[in-house]
Amino acid sequence: MLLSACESPSTGATPAQISEATPQVSNLPTFQPSNLPTLQPSNPPTLQPSNPSLPQGGIATLGLVGQPDSLNPITTNDSALRELTPLLFDTLLRVDPNTAQLQPGLAESWSYSDDGKKVVFHLPPSLKWSDGRPLTAAAIAASLKATEHPALLAFSQITAPDAKTLELTFAWIDCAAVTTLAQLPLLPAPAVLEPAPIGSGPFKIGEWSENKRTLSLIRNRHYAGPAPLLDGLTVRFIAEDEVDVALSEGQFDALGPVPASRSPLHAPSLTDLIYPAPQMVYLAINFAPKNTEAVAPEVRQALLLALDRPAILTKVLAGDGQLLAGSLLPGHWAAPADLTWPAYDPKAAQSFLRKAGLRDEDGDGWLDQDGRRLELFVRTRGDKVLMQDLAWLASSYYRDLGLFARADLMSFTDTVDRLFKHDFDMAVFSWPLTPDPDQRLFWRSSENTAGQGLNFTSYDNPALDRLLDRAVSVPGCDPEQRAKIYNEIQETLAVERPVDFLFAPNRHILVGTRLHGLNPGPFAPFTWNVSEWYLQEGE
Repeated sequence: MLLSACESPSTGATPAQISEATPQVSNLPTFQPSNLPTLQPSNPPTLQPSNPSLPQGGIATLGLVGQPDSLNPITTNDSALRELTPLLFDTLLRVDPNTAQLQPGLAESWSYSDDGKKVVFHLPPSLKWSDGRPLTAAAIAASLKATEHPALLAFSQITAPDAKTLELTFAWIDCAAVTTLAQLPLLPAPAVLEPAPIGSGPFKIGEWSENKRTLSLIRNRHYAGPAPLLDGLTVRFIAEDEVDVALSEGQFDALGPVPASRSPLHAPSLTDLIYPAPQMVYLAINFAPKNTEAVAPEVRQALLLALDRPAILTKVLAGDGQLLAGSLLPGHWAAPADLTWPAYDPKAAQSFLRKAGLRDEDGDGWLDQDGRRLELFVRTRGDKVLMQDLAWLASSYYRDLGLFARADLMSFTDTVDRLFKHDFDMAVFSWPLTPDPDQRLFWRSSENTAGQGLNFTSYDNPALDRLLDRAVSVPGCDPEQRAKIYNEIQETLAVERPVDFLFAPNRHILVGTRLHGLNPGPFAPFTWNVSEWYLQEGE
């Protein structure tokens, strides 16, 4: 059987958790927030833009694909809110949008203790929330704790020795947890559940329409970074099925992110900024002992060589994506530069099937093993065209080898249920890719438990387990040392192929003629550099 899904949780371990936006955990480090003063300064500082030579002022209209019912990034999981978050909220660190390398954010710098058991964030002086109240290290510690994020469990202590220093002490070294916490949007701890909390980003909320479809943002005069060149933005939330209408009306300066599609976008007057989504679409093989036929090395190799990846990408998305050779996007700081995907070679695939002992024993045109026909059911979500197309194509390629394969549509609920129960021979689905290269959830044998854990393929490799653990426990989280380990992890996966990586779909940002400065990449919201956006007619 071949299963397919196109949505998966970014965190979680059971089917019930697959749609949860904010997991809750207990036994977190305790930290008491300080009492923040409510007085606002009478004369807020005047910030300078990063490039005073560029045009300043004006209101840009931004279309975001999604319909959030809350503006709280801690409690709401919505694609539009992900892109909106950098406009309203700071994070301790940022990531490079193209390489995912950590960069200073609200923290000017960060360092590790000599024993690697403590990470220290160094803050600039006189930070403020957008309402003018002091934003101290103690307030940030309280904010992190209030999120109740599971990554907090990796830390035994969160302390603020002074207003400009935040210290996190590891319970066990976990570099991925550092990346996760450093990327959490910061908001006052008492407001962690509010639908429209204040932040400390370059803009603040002006007015949110009653129908929650239009949001006005105004410049935050207390912002710690360079002042935005724009005076503000008008944000319009657009449902995915309304994108074509929005494009035809053209009443925006930028719209996105628009997902990849077989149908080209019809917007000749707009600039199309294209970048790969942080997502991998791939085939997987269930390594459970009962699945001996598909797991046989020769059969696995044949299935790899049976697929024409460039042709598949062309057929399902008109080439609107990036082929993958591993589970990290090309360009990621931890991705090896020399991995390639298997070449399409149906003759070699047939040779491997013969080596596996498959023959057409009864003359019906299909390959048999041990006196019975080897069957592959290509199952997929029935509500997603992309996954339906992949299921039909995969079955077609397998049938060309003489394998009896067919597509079978399933509901999303049934697909998730089968994945978590490891009730499949093969699966094709998609999964989000986070900035940190840690993928223990996918590959570690401890995640190989039916009904929980995300190692759906039952993959069990003790040597890879050790590499995965080493990669997140490097003292000082040195990226060069971590990259060497992740290169070895990717090379191991390329040889053993528990999954057959296919592609990452592209995303599109459509930009009008008067808005400039956008520079999107896969590992950050496309609004990451909104302070550098500016309006200029006639270019």
